[in-house]
Amino acid sequence: MLLLAPWVNAQEIRIPKATVLTLALDQELEAKKVKKGKGFKAHLSQPVRDDAGQAIIPVGSEVKGKVEDVDERHLTLKFKEIKTPSGKKSIEARLVGIDAENVKVDDNELESPGKSGVKKVGSAGTTVAGIAKGGVAGAAVKGVGRILFGGGGKDLKLKKGTQLRIELRKDLKFKLKDG
Repeated sequence: MLLLAPWVNAQEIRIPKATVLTLALDQELEAKKVKKGKGFKAHLSQPVRDDAGQAIIPVGSEVKGKVEDVDERHLTLKFKEIKTPSGKKSIEARLVGIDAENVKVDDNELESPGKSGVKKVGSAGTTVAGIAKGGVAGAAVKGVGRILFGGGGKDLKLKKGTQLRIELRKDLKFKLKDG
């Protein structure tokens, strides 16, 4: 039997900065247990589509990151790499949303209401007034999302499958193979 390979050409794909990607965590991240510098993985839970509606990065594509900073009620996450159909690419992205109970987005940080969260942020060198205006420690760091959690005496724990939304801070470019 004769097999013919399809003719393949590559076109450059550019996903513009400010594009929001929706991810699901591949493992649990618990602030009390995770260590600074630990890597984590997530995967796209929605495809990235071009203007014509074609999926250019499919559901299930892997995104890697690492824990930049952590204490019992805070997690700072940095997103580093995405696996596209044409290979791995570095990304710069910031966390802009999370689907978790008692957590809200405030610029580049995620915050939940509660006295203990306010105390922790205050001890990190910011003021409650600064938080209300969106000014928070680490917010100026490129590609980092800080998750704050407080209230109810619960520990910060992101379950496997937690939905995260990240926004690209610079264009993502790669060659797409047509087959």
